[in-house]
Amino acid sequence: MQRERLESKAIVSAGYDEATGVLTLEYRSGHVYRYEGVPASLYAWLLRTKNKGGFVRRMIAGRYGERPVVAEPPPGAPPAPSLEEALLASLAQLSKPAG
Repeated sequence: MQRERLESKAIVSAGYDEATGVLTLEYRSGHVYRYEGVPASLYAWLLRTKNKGGFVRRMIAGRYGERPVVAEPPPGAPPAPSLEEALLASLAQLSKPAG
């Protein structure tokens, strides 16, 4: 799926697969979300509207299947630490004296 750059304060790019009705949006925050079952006409409106973030909030978010897209780590990358490991490491850093 190819994504288009958007002129928006909230959304960087959008991609749409007409065969499956899947809309993918990349937000300025860096998060990418996938919305399922979105009609092609709604995607066309998104491209035309000035306030794209507001349009998504009103017309898409919460109305269509929504899930975050998580980037796959590159091959050979070490596994991400578990939440418990990350919290313990953070606490260890806080307990070290400054200097």
